[in-house]
Amino acid sequence: MKKWKTIKSKLAYNCKYLKIIEEDFLVQSGKTHKYYILKRNDYIIVLAKEKNYLYLIKQYRYTTKSKLLQVVAGAIEKGETPLQAAKKELKEEAGIKAKKIKKLGWFYAYYGCSNQKAYVFLAEDIELGKQKPDELEKEGGIKVVKLKISEVREMIRSGKINDVDTISAFGLFMLKY
Repeated sequence: MKKWKTIKSKLAYNCKYLKIIEEDFLVQSGKTHKYYILKRNDYIIVLAKEKNYLYLIKQYRYTTKSKLLQVVAGAIEKGETPLQAAKKELKEEAGIKAKKIKKLGWFYAYYGCSNQKAYVFLAEDIELGKQKPDELEKEGGIKVVKLKISEVREMIRSGKINDVDTISAFGLFMLKY
């Protein structure tokens, strides 16, 4: 199969957090199509583990209008490596410093509309400290929640945890441990 050929690409929308690119492309049959591609920074996800426990965070999420129990996650800023971003977000959101952090894998977060990647890390040999959340995280009442790994599994199974990042990261964790 030949690759589809981009005929035209233009910026359709741009703000601090994302860009939308409008592209016209040619497929093998000779037909042209239009696609809108969401461009966002890649991001990290961190599972912090201590013995048989995981540390998650709970905070209000404007998009869902609800408080969600989830993993630590955050954008990789320009000039930052995924590992640097993982350490920074873990400290900011959960107040956790890890002596051992290893990459569990990565996945495309929204492959139907974006090529954004999510890098998943496991933090171990952790030290609890003070959170340094940003303004919106403070307003959202961010707090750290310590749960047994079996509790997290059951909360995913029962639908009490229902965000893609937590479910995907936990799946990678379970496959490797």
